Amino acid sequence: MSRLFAATPDMALGLADHARGPGGPAASPDARPPSADIDIRTAEPSDRATVRAIIVDAFEGREAVIGRPPEPLSLDVADAIATRTVLIASIGGEPGGVLVAHAEGDGVIDVEVVAVAKAFSGRGVGQAMMRRIERHARRSGARMLTLYTTARVPRNHEFYRQLGFREARRSGMSTFERIHFEKTLIGRVQKAPVEGLYGRRRVHGHKVDAAYDSLALDLARPADLAALFGDRPVRLEVGFGGGEHLLHHARTTPGIGLIGVEPFETGMMRTAAAIQAEGLANVRLYMGDARQVLDWLPDASLDRVDVLYPDPWHKQRHWKRRFISADGLDRLARTVRSGGVVRFASDIPHYVDWTRAHVATHPEFTLEADLAEPWQDWPGTRYEAKAYREGRVPRYLTLVRR
Repeated sequence: MSRLFAATPDMALGLADHARGPGGPAASPDARPPSADIDIRTAEPSDRATVRAIIVDAFEGREAVIGRPPEPLSLDVADAIATRTVLIASIGGEPGGVLVAHAEGDGVIDVEVVAVAKAFSGRGVGQAMMRRIERHARRSGARMLTLYTTARVPRNHEFYRQLGFREARRSGMSTFERIHFEKTLIGRVQKAPVEGLYGRRRVHGHKVDAAYDSLALDLARPADLAALFGDRPVRLEVGFGGGEHLLHHARTTPGIGLIGVEPFETGMMRTAAAIQAEGLANVRLYMGDARQVLDWLPDASLDRVDVLYPDPWHKQRHWKRRFISADGLDRLARTVRSGGVVRFASDIPHYVDWTRAHVATHPEFTLEADLAEPWQDWPGTRYEAKAYREGRVPRYLTLVRR
């Protein structure tokens, strides 16, 4: 076992996370709004009593749930501080959370203990510590985070899934069953703003006609969604391809305003012609980069954003071009209302893992659902059909704006 970083105090996080609880091997309290900033530092030898007290408080009563004393109660605190990474989280100068982790080799970081004192329950302490250890793991070049928790505390499972972890396996039997979770770390989170379509806009000789002109957004003018859609809630679809999904919702939900963005001219002209032919009055279009539309839209103006089968940019040097990135999520966080939804679908496992990782580290989004089955109002798309034909199973992620 080994440390991940030197035992020196860290800067304050200043986080206000809506965590459901610390999860992990420790107790997982009910969610309440965070009340103060959270400071996280590395434990020192003089913190032994503090670390022990937090662990004991967090696990009080757990033996009755799992049928035996929780393993963290037997932790050699002095040895952990000397040989592993031990974090202490405080609110207002009062310590209330402990995380213990170590490097297992082969790029794997194992989180042994996540404990939050009952008085700090639901204030984002567990999530803040998990984010801190993930950041250090990434900086150390780790490829994966692992941990396990008892199968008898479902809210722990939900907490880790919201942080982007996936169940890897189960061990033990009956009341002692454990769930082992893991989270793949896809390099560093992409933070730098990336603009432009990088030559991906294809022109096939179509003449931009009145059908598109009558529906096109004019980004040179200030956004006035009320003039475009009245009092309808507004949704944005990024890269609608052949328009199957966009047209389905335009037909079935006339009480919703829809903005469709697509850089490929063939799909755009075909969709514009269908909208005009059917007299659909609740759609506007933009042929170009969706980032420009997001920058044009007012704050908290979108009810939902659909990012369906986006270009995965397979080569590592092109990952910075992916729509889902720290910068992309920042843009979405500004324009999606609190409680609004971003729906992401992809058949590329690496891009799905990438999206999980970015959502887990973004303060404004929670991963609410991560499923192999599409949403109830899903009409299917030609990209989805192609994925199934070629043996790929898509994932459907639902992100909720806090």
